[in-house]
Amino acid sequence: MPKSFAIIYVLGGLIAAAIIAMCVFFIVKSVKRAKVIGMDSKKIKETIKNSAIFSIVPSIPIVIGVGIMMQYLGLAIPWIRLTVIGALQYELIAMDQAQTALNEMGGAYTTETMVATAVVIMTLSIMSGPIFNAIFYKKYQGKLADLQEKNSRLMNTITGALLGGLLAGMLSAILVGGAFTVGNPPEPDASGVITYGEVTLITLAASVVIMALCGVILKVFKQKWIESYALPITILGSLAIAYACVPLFA
Repeated sequence: MPKSFAIIYVLGGLIAAAIIAMCVFFIVKSVKRAKVIGMDSKKIKETIKNSAIFSIVPSIPIVIGVGIMMQYLGLAIPWIRLTVIGALQYELIAMDQAQTALNEMGGAYTTETMVATAVVIMTLSIMSGPIFNAIFYKKYQGKLADLQEKNSRLMNTITGALLGGLLAGMLSAILVGGAFTVGNPPEPDASGVITYGEVTLITLAASVVIMALCGVILKVFKQKWIESYALPITILGSLAIAYACVPLFA
């Protein structure tokens, strides 16, 4: 695992402190506003308590993401990325693309220079979202609202097509990568990891089945609570199945 320098932890601590300060600020403002409009103090406390409890479950994928990424980037960088603006799905894709490019160049992914390259790629890529929102989002949101009002069917089609294209790209990469390494695993990468095609395909299938079961529980049995738990359940279940399958093909 790459070394995490003290300055990285300091930067991460400053960022985390800023986020905590913002949360405290808005909690205080919200509580004051709730009292002004006459909300019961008991109800306010119960709301804060329930929000704190339900925020734990969505954080599970973040903790898992830190564990996955830390073997490549150290502990501090994934902590910073996934604490602020990063999402597990995006970070893993960006990190994997950087790793693939660096491996093709013959570099060792765990060197300081290579880790810095990966971080720069991940950071520059994700900056496009905030920059776009700061400049164009208000106008973009208005256009979307007009389209939704005038032609909701077209709006749903466009949204579905964008999501479908994204999923198709990710799914095809996983399927092809898994299918072409079935029975013929590639050489270990720079970190010593061997990717078995059989395990990749089994893990993908398990993820689909587990998420589909969560969808059935949500839609058929009307269990709304599963909506917040579906992603961590799918990740943990797929990881467990992958872990159990590795000895069968290693």
